[in-house]
Amino acid sequence: METKSNLDGIRKLGGVLERVCLFGAVAVVPLTALYWAAFNVLPQDMTASVAELAVSPRLPAWVRALCFLAALVPATAFMVTLLRLRCLFALYKEGCIFSLANVVCFRRLSKALLWWAVATILHTPLFGLAVTAANPPGKHILKLGIGSNELGLFFVAAVAVVISRVMEEARRLDEEQALTV
Repeated sequence: METKSNLDGIRKLGGVLERVCLFGAVAVVPLTALYWAAFNVLPQDMTASVAELAVSPRLPAWVRALCFLAALVPATAFMVTLLRLRCLFALYKEGCIFSLANVVCFRRLSKALLWWAVATILHTPLFGLAVTAANPPGKHILKLGIGSNELGLFFVAAVAVVISRVMEEARRLDEEQALTV
């Protein structure tokens, strides 16, 4: 019985995940737009947390447009993160594991994760202002906060930064060893 090598498995899974990341990146903005376009006809359990901030559970089109723009901040950062992941998985699909291109790609991924974390923090006040824009004076909400999602993203981003530096050092040491006679 023949067993597949680990690299073959990495290549195959890399190809699958490359396509999944591309699909996700392409779908983020249209799905976000669809949610806000259909907001007023969605089931209440999908809109309750948003509607409780507004004076009316039905949001006017201009408020939904503002909410969509606010949602684009983390959505765009998420899309960039998925595209960086796609590049990494494309390298894995090609069998490229510890090359300079891999290290650069992983470093870019760690930066994208950091920007995604920042974007989720920025989304909170922008969204609060957007969803309450039609509220009467004195009923607007400015929300600020950092929760476990944001902290988790920052932690994952920090781990990715460290891993990218470890990968760079391993690549450099491997290169030095290859040049040693």
